[in-house]
Amino acid sequence: MDWPAGEAAFVTGGASGIGLGVARALVAAGAKVALADVDEGRLAEAAQELTDAGGTVTAVRLDVSDEESWAAAADLAEEALGPISILCNIAGVNGGGTIEETPLKVWRWVLGVNIDGQFLGVSTFLPRFRSRGTRAHVLNTASVSGLVPMANVGAYSASKFASVGFTMVLREEMRDSNVGVSLLIPGTVATRINFTAGEAEAKLLGRQLNREVAEANHAVLAKGADPDRVGEQVVEAVRDGRFVIVTHREWGAFARRIHAEIEDAYEAFDGRHGPDTTAQMLAGGTNPVSA
Repeated sequence: MDWPAGEAAFVTGGASGIGLGVARALVAAGAKVALADVDEGRLAEAAQELTDAGGTVTAVRLDVSDEESWAAAADLAEEALGPISILCNIAGVNGGGTIEETPLKVWRWVLGVNIDGQFLGVSTFLPRFRSRGTRAHVLNTASVSGLVPMANVGAYSASKFASVGFTMVLREEMRDSNVGVSLLIPGTVATRINFTAGEAEAKLLGRQLNREVAEANHAVLAKGADPDRVGEQVVEAVRDGRFVIVTHREWGAFARRIHAEIEDAYEAFDGRHGPDTTAQMLAGGTNPVSA
């Protein structure tokens, strides 16, 4: 069978949504799966479902933003399944509103889960991947909100822009290694994030979830892509070593507008504010971004 059959994967956010969709696809492809999630009830249900489907699965309770929990979670997964060779950073939350109205504690919580969690996952597993020297893969999950700025969800969009940049840098650093890197950029997907993240944010702020708002937002998400189909896309891309994975063609027009504005700014630059030394730097092997 094709890779990743027989490999072991660690999937964050694996109890529901895209994470569970990816886990189902990995099991169908013959991989062993460690499901990691903060929701112990849903985690147990998901693990049972995949085990009943014939998968080799273990469940690990993990808050991805908690630095102290990662090493123990990785150890538990590897004790149960053997060496992990695939890391799928999928756990994510939305939260806050406009930038002006977002409390700092909500801002830190969203970035803690969405980008710190990815950094901690990579920091935990990458040394293990590198020490073994065998094929491995990291998948990070961003969003179209990481390409197209979304008003009224500033913390979420900022975290997803950070995920795009983080993953692009990781790809460059892993280019000559056995570690592949992929970036998942989903559009609207039929998940329960408005309930799961909404409940967590309400608890953080000491208030009740506004179920009317959550229900309205969920009705929009419910029309999105099937998480299981997204999971199949992910496994195919990881198998083939593809970097960018998108789920909705129509978002491309919005992304092109953003990139066109940046390209136009470079085209309009007249050089009066300094010489263009990029060509010389590249010729000399210097990274013009860090020089």
